[in-house]
Amino acid sequence: MRSAEQHRARASCSLPVRLVRSCVRGTLAGAVTSRMRETYAQWQHTAAAARQRREFAAWLSQLRSCPPDVLIGANFAASGGVRHHLLAISRHSALQVALAPSDRLMRVGVGYEVTQAFKQSFMDFTPKGMRAVHSHVFPWFVDWCRAHQGHGVHWVHTYHLNYFPEHAKEELLPWQQEINHALLHDARHADVCLSVARWQQADLRRTHQIDTIYLPNGVDVQRCDQADARRFRRRVGDGPFVLFVGRNDPVKDPVAFVRLAQRLPRTRFVMLGHGLHDAVLHDEWGVDVPRNLNVLGPASHTEVHDALAACAALVVTSKREGLPTLVLEAMTLRRPIVVPDEAGCMEAIGGGEFGLVYRHDNLDDLADKTLLALADDTRRDGARQRVLAEYDWRVIAPKLDAVYGGHAHRCSS
Repeated sequence: MRSAEQHRARASCSLPVRLVRSCVRGTLAGAVTSRMRETYAQWQHTAAAARQRREFAAWLSQLRSCPPDVLIGANFAASGGVRHHLLAISRHSALQVALAPSDRLMRVGVGYEVTQAFKQSFMDFTPKGMRAVHSHVFPWFVDWCRAHQGHGVHWVHTYHLNYFPEHAKEELLPWQQEINHALLHDARHADVCLSVARWQQADLRRTHQIDTIYLPNGVDVQRCDQADARRFRRRVGDGPFVLFVGRNDPVKDPVAFVRLAQRLPRTRFVMLGHGLHDAVLHDEWGVDVPRNLNVLGPASHTEVHDALAACAALVVTSKREGLPTLVLEAMTLRRPIVVPDEAGCMEAIGGGEFGLVYRHDNLDDLADKTLLALADDTRRDGARQRVLAEYDWRVIAPKLDAVYGGHAHRCSS
């Protein structure tokens, strides 16, 4: 009996010891696993950095050994109007066009946060054998173009839209101010400066004494015509809907569209755009998403085309636009359009000839014009013809090629 009691006592006393030992072993195992994960992550980071350096060096070597006719940059945005503009140039130009950085470099991680070593290597690269370099937005590419302007290369710069107070909730962010400085103080020294809109051409001249040549944003009509409305309806269901395409950005004013949906509860609404979600609209903008509004979030360019083809009307609520490609694409697809009385939108629809205009910040007027657009069938063919005549990339690309060749007068209309 005593022996059994002693055995039980020893077992009872040894239980905490075993637990401690087990915990120690588990802790050690966990520490080893954590250290292994950390080591593996470091190895992955080192391997990725080495691959980026190799890809970047190979890209520069290719540019040196086989320079394109035109180098366009900077190619950073994953989507958006400027990104589509760059890609369209590369597709429609009759010249050999390369993007900087290339899409391959973007895929291996050499993106907007270019390391100082990469940036310095590029700044030291001289564009020999090229016909032209073409800058758009990013300051370091503008700096590079200006630094090598005297090496016999034609420098072209396109003004899309600099940042206005409407681009911020309070004041412009440091990176927006940096881009403005590059556009308004450095890019003006390009051999040829282009404006994508006539209103912008006049504003740059009047406000900043910058002379530009008008060459508008283009529309890839062939890609628009491949849009599949049925593909998008399978996602949102049948029945008419009013469409918004934008992003979570003060200048796009997504709140106005939510309030429009609240004002017209019997009409169906759909929102597409990066950073747009029910929670974001509620938490950041203080608006509740009504039941008749479907917020879908980000969409590819193909998905946007499908949505445009499927919608009953497009509503734009932007406070500022250069020349909105979205509106031109909707015109291409013969969609009814409602835009604010804002210069870029007004220019796209011919001052109201090819779409309906509402008074900005007037919700009643926006609701009235949206209902009119849903019943409107008078402007669609004329809108498409306007795009084919003025904004089709097949019309614009030859004019841009002439600019690259130093014949800017050919597109000065």
